[in-house]
Amino acid sequence: MAKVLKKDQDKFRGDLYRLNRVYKGEKCRWLRCLLFDYVSISTLTRKDVTAFDLFDEVKLKGHIKHNEVKLLSEIVKLTNVQYAKRIIRKYTDRVKKRGNGLSPYRKALFRAMMEVIPGDFRKLQSFYKLKFCCLYDKWDLVLHLEKHEQLNSTEEKIKTFADNISSSKAKQILSSLGRFTYRDNSQSTSSRTEQANLVTAVDAPPALEELTDKDFRKMLIQTSNWYQNNNKITMLRLLFNDKIQDQTECKDVMSLFKKLRESGELSHTNYRVLIDMVKVTDTRGIVHDVKLLGDANKDTEIMSFKPYRQQLMRFGEALSTIDAQAVGCMCSIEDNYTDQWSLIMLLEKKNKISPSNVEQFIKDLNDINLDHAAKHFKI
Repeated sequence: MAKVLKKDQDKFRGDLYRLNRVYKGEKCRWLRCLLFDYVSISTLTRKDVTAFDLFDEVKLKGHIKHNEVKLLSEIVKLTNVQYAKRIIRKYTDRVKKRGNGLSPYRKALFRAMMEVIPGDFRKLQSFYKLKFCCLYDKWDLVLHLEKHEQLNSTEEKIKTFADNISSSKAKQILSSLGRFTYRDNSQSTSSRTEQANLVTAVDAPPALEELTDKDFRKMLIQTSNWYQNNNKITMLRLLFNDKIQDQTECKDVMSLFKKLRESGELSHTNYRVLIDMVKVTDTRGIVHDVKLLGDANKDTEIMSFKPYRQQLMRFGEALSTIDAQAVGCMCSIEDNYTDQWSLIMLLEKKNKISPSNVEQFIKDLNDINLDHAAKHFKI
């Protein structure tokens, strides 16, 4: 049995080398875009990085294996490289496509970039003030924007990006990821139908059931009671810290929800922020008591919170009481916090941690042996 396993693993590694020969030049830059969520920035930005380097890092992190090829299968299907399809087909014919895959945002971004016309590279470069950066094509530009969080899965940043490209197909694909819509009145009916099919192809979150005002208010009461009773108020304050600027009046969970309603983030027609809240905080136990939050158990992309905010939440989950004390001491914050969540909010307030200095923060965490917490930040 061990010999068979070793043979399968060696064969899988050999197939990764064969895929490496296929994904060269621009095709390797395609992979940098598609694997952004799985590969470290230091690897992605290496000038000499190869497809095998990317696949090997993903393999080492356990996202692909000889019997878990879902991620590779989705990449090959999306890029439509025939020889790569033949390599992967022998796996998909006999192995269940298990493991991680590509997010709806990642699929849509790739499809949209394939439609972007050459002139848009200069247009985007000018808008994002990147004229003097070492960017050689649209794929380098997207990598740069994602690295610096100028482009991610949040609706605002997708819309800003879409507004600065000319391709109507690319705009339509990206618009499927948010509530904004793009309409080209010059299109024929058949063209509009074709683009509608493209939108459907992107795995956007399903539409939520529209609630009556009474049912919506019941859901808010049930949800706030659950988080309040489980002592999650400071955790939610951190989660919504970038959505609710002034939290001084928010003494309980319902007060947070009230602020979200006032800002337009939450309503009876759109309560996805609550669905995503459950996912980000990994508190799916609430679904047993609040049935209307059942969509939190579905495997759809989190759209309501920035990747950095999600990283902060995972970081907080990884901190024990002793770990939090160590971080507070390191950052000269030794009191005025009640738990790890309020500590992280203080770190943000005092600019001890932010997207711009997260690399140094990771190094500092590693220096005090908090590697298990540092790994939740992606650079």
